[in-house]
Amino acid sequence: MKLLRVGLISSLLLAVVMSSRVEAFEFPKVKPDSDASSYLFLPNGPITFLKRGETTGGKYALMETIVPPGGAAPPHIHHEEDEWLYVAEGNMQLVIGDSFYPDPNQIPGVNAPRDTLYAFDAPAGTLFYGRKNYIHGIRNVGTTTGKVLLVATPAGFEDLIAEVSVSVPDLANLPPYDPQTIYRFAAASVNYGLVGSASFEQFGDILVDHNFPFPDNHSDKLLALLADDVTRVPEPTLLGGILVFGATGAVCIRKRKSKLGDKVA
Repeated sequence: MKLLRVGLISSLLLAVVMSSRVEAFEFPKVKPDSDASSYLFLPNGPITFLKRGETTGGKYALMETIVPPGGAAPPHIHHEEDEWLYVAEGNMQLVIGDSFYPDPNQIPGVNAPRDTLYAFDAPAGTLFYGRKNYIHGIRNVGTTTGKVLLVATPAGFEDLIAEVSVSVPDLANLPPYDPQTIYRFAAASVNYGLVGSASFEQFGDILVDHNFPFPDNHSDKLLALLADDVTRVPEPTLLGGILVFGATGAVCIRKRKSKLGDKVA
């Protein structure tokens, strides 16, 4: 019995350590473009351009991706932009490499060495910063549909997605998925300063490592980038607080008087 209690306590401590390894991030509320368009990049996984380069002065693009169970954005390398991935819903798995690929003509496994890709869990609230010239990818390892927000800076990555994917006029009525989409993505990536893969292990072997040191998410940099488009909730003023307090007090007094009147009657 004592051994059982020790085992349970050890398991709980391990769970606490694992859950607190990455502090949950609260993504700011960004006002989306009024004409936000959507495309079918994954099977049953539309991606919506909440902000495009045309409306952010080219500073960044913000995309919302629905990721069904088993869905993935295969490992790829950005050479012209940095990228943030924020897990809004679901349980994802992030994959990152530690080899530096500065040449856009380098393709791991073709004319450059394959990398070791470290995989670790990314629950809801995880913010990941993907540096340019390094491999990274994400996939849904859970049993429920997930949602991931993607920020690319500078903008332009959204144009690649639009080029290779089928347009979705109505999110409630998705068109048939074209299985060639991911292959078009890998082929067209070079035109946008990316190296894209068509499968999850094309660029390297996957090594699941839950103790992998989580990289800096550069959240301050992200918040500064989005600042001009964040919808701010007005803070309550002193006068507003007094009025609310007075109104609440008046209601309480009225209720008390009503109860006293009922007792007298």
